[in-house]
Amino acid sequence: MTALDVDLRDAPLAGIRSSDLRASDRDLWADEAALWDRMTTSWAGLDDAAWHLPGVAPSDAGGEDWSLAEHVGHIADWQELAIVYTTRALETGVWPSNDDFDDGDFDTFNEGRREPWASMSRDAILARLAEARPRLLELARRFSPEEIRGDQPWSWLYMTLHGHYLDHLVVIEPWTTDLRRSSEGI
Repeated sequence: MTALDVDLRDAPLAGIRSSDLRASDRDLWADEAALWDRMTTSWAGLDDAAWHLPGVAPSDAGGEDWSLAEHVGHIADWQELAIVYTTRALETGVWPSNDDFDDGDFDTFNEGRREPWASMSRDAILARLAEARPRLLELARRFSPEEIRGDQPWSWLYMTLHGHYLDHLVVIEPWTTDLRRSSEGI
């Protein structure tokens, strides 16, 4: 079985992360949809209290542990940011640079953006994400497959969509699986 034959919805994450999703024979939008489905399945059915439990993952910047609400809020936050910078790139050809985000210290940048997500309800976070994702996808689809695989679009669009899903799935999936097992007394 080749990487192209693997269903991203249930394949081992390590294998997906080591695959070349940038390859010209990959369907970027099918990959995004499959990873999106996997993300939403990972948190399906968890109530607001579960979303706000601490300890999903430690902070990369040394702050308090992140909750599921903060992880999913982080994805929504970056999709909202990406709408702005992708619109600018479409209009001007200018993409952001790492320096635009705390001089490239993304851990500190992200730590400083944990609110409002940390205190926002699950439903409010999901509403923001449901609004941002289709808007970002519509903008991203304005680029040809060749253009989107260019270094800058790939760095900023792929990482905000596919890359973030994969980065956070490696944390969210095991945590939600363990949470479900412990609540079922397994």
